[in-house]
Amino acid sequence: MYIWLWSVILTVFLFTRIPTVKKSIHVRNSFLVKKCSIIIPARNEEKTIGNLLSCIQKQFIQPVEVIVVNDGSKDRTKDIAEGFGATVIDSPPLPSGWNGKSWACWNGVKASKGEFLLFVDSDTWFEQAGLLRICETYQRQQCQGVLSIHPYHRMNSGYETLSMMFHLMVFASTGVTHLLSGLFKPSGGFGQCFLCSRDVYQRIGGHEAIKGEMVEHFALSRRAKKCGESVEAVSGRNAISMRMYGNGLSEVFRGWSKSFASGAKSTNIILLGLSSLWIASLTSFVIHSPVMVWTNPYTYMIQYIFLSVYLYFIISRIGNFTVFDTLLFPIHVLFFIVTFSHSVLTTFFTKNTKWKDRYVYIEKGKDEKMK
Repeated sequence: MYIWLWSVILTVFLFTRIPTVKKSIHVRNSFLVKKCSIIIPARNEEKTIGNLLSCIQKQFIQPVEVIVVNDGSKDRTKDIAEGFGATVIDSPPLPSGWNGKSWACWNGVKASKGEFLLFVDSDTWFEQAGLLRICETYQRQQCQGVLSIHPYHRMNSGYETLSMMFHLMVFASTGVTHLLSGLFKPSGGFGQCFLCSRDVYQRIGGHEAIKGEMVEHFALSRRAKKCGESVEAVSGRNAISMRMYGNGLSEVFRGWSKSFASGAKSTNIILLGLSSLWIASLTSFVIHSPVMVWTNPYTYMIQYIFLSVYLYFIISRIGNFTVFDTLLFPIHVLFFIVTFSHSVLTTFFTKNTKWKDRYVYIEKGKDEKMK
């Protein structure tokens, strides 16, 4: 009983709400989109870049420019981007101490001319009027600092749903979902979509200020907060979507392993502690399930279903997860523990991992060099 109670208390406290991109749109604010430079860092993204660029072209209000930064791609990424009329620049050789994605974004900014800068990953795509919804959400900020968006995760295969616990932990780490979140500013952001004005970007030092960070836009949001800028972190439902790790279970494992421990290390210590207790309580609930089923099966089923339904209520705002997926949350918890353990190993002990044909050498669990 106590195990279940702690699981429920921590779940409800950590995930009271999931803020989302503004639903309503006003054409009078279309000038925001027209002043926006979209910057897309891309490395070997021939399978996804075309979909993103096509969706941008279908937006009824167009940005001032779309810049694709070709980060040493060995496939047809550059040719596809040029075919869609995007401005394509080749990222210069990676300097020592820089993260590859941050270096690409930095060079994209130098080539841009828009008043607003929108950084998006190439495996994302915009929904109808998504660009305007994002700019409207940014406009509602009183100080118009930075807006960090977690794209809505659309999945086509069962193994992709194993990202569930990672998504929840990522949202918890930003500080925008817990019961008292209305009293505090977000403590971090998301990696796939980031919007700010050029003035704000320059004031916080841009990607150069966080050049060695593995989780770059989480770090950039923290940097903005430290510099006194307003920060907002939201789910991109109805505005921008993504499909992560669609090439098999091993990609899900490697994708989350490459940076999750580094991100946890940068999380607010209180949020990290509460999130760790939450995972521990769910793990304990899973481990003790056989005994609980044996001693009081009906009570256990009520507790199990309550947790599953509440998790669905939260996670459905982050991705197209189903009730069936949350009913399998014990499997998701175990996968999270195994993957996170591997991430800790590669981050703090072996200090290297491989992603997109680059070996990442991590120094002191923080800085990295890519070769």
